[in-house]
Amino acid sequence: MIRLVNLDRLYTDLNNLLYQAQEQVLSSGQIMLGKYTLQLEEALAERANAQYCSIVGSGSDALMYGLRATGKTSTTIPAQTFIATKNSCRRADMDIVFADVKTNGCVDFDSVTTDSVVWVGLFGNNSAFPKDITVYEDGAQHFGLPLKGEFASYSFDPTKSLPNFGNGGAVVSNNEELIERVKQLRRHGQVDIHTGGHSIISERDCAELIVKLKYFDGWTKRRQELAEHYIEELEDYVECITDPLGMVSKFVIATDKKSCLKTHLTLKDIQCKDVYTEPLANLPQANVNCERFLSIPCDSYTTLDEASTVVEHIKMFFEPSPLKT
Repeated sequence: MIRLVNLDRLYTDLNNLLYQAQEQVLSSGQIMLGKYTLQLEEALAERANAQYCSIVGSGSDALMYGLRATGKTSTTIPAQTFIATKNSCRRADMDIVFADVKTNGCVDFDSVTTDSVVWVGLFGNNSAFPKDITVYEDGAQHFGLPLKGEFASYSFDPTKSLPNFGNGGAVVSNNEELIERVKQLRRHGQVDIHTGGHSIISERDCAELIVKLKYFDGWTKRRQELAEHYIEELEDYVECITDPLGMVSKFVIATDKKSCLKTHLTLKDIQCKDVYTEPLANLPQANVNCERFLSIPCDSYTTLDEASTVVEHIKMFFEPSPLKT
């Protein structure tokens, strides 16, 4: 089977280095909030061209605590995004206004009517930010892009482009006060015991992410190369939504025949997935995108031969032959 995510290949590739990282942590005797947490926070801030960073327990917590640390009570979110974006806003006690999206799934800033917005860089795509709106970045899918908003939240879920073999998240910002507030909130508030929660990851997780971060640029280049291959081969058959110049966290195509194509690829042992079956709000472009978007294999360990097989079967679907099922 050609899979969307190949964590087994990553583990095989980096097994010795990850084992060494685990041994160093266990022999240190410090399991939480030690030197590896600090090293990872420094590395993530540098990667984002930001000054400050706080590690937390998940990407959802990262967005929630980032929003809580702003002290704001309302914001706008795109109608096409994973429900975790909405839930993180709710957990931050924020009122939500929905805005429509563009054809690439990113929020349409022209439809934003509030003074702030949560921008979601779907599939690693990038956008120019307006100067008159405060932007909070839900960076679960665009880790690696430089920080442009008030803060960015990241996810290290196993399906993300910098995957942990568990969970994890981070908040980066140039606002020191905001990051210090996040660090309070991740440990039950510390100063104010009535706020916050328990949201940290182990030193072992941090040490392993430091190892993986060294390979991130190479992984990104591989996904970008696969994206370019898909676009070159498929642009006459489907719309290619993912920008190969972005972080390419997923490769997404759009077609009016999504459901039938999905069935066809599944029968060929090629994993593919709907990109949100319905929008979070009934808005025109979000509705269209959810009906047409399909994610196909483009993992850091997907091979060119596998991508070529995906291409072959997509072309076969659109160009009927005796082999088509």
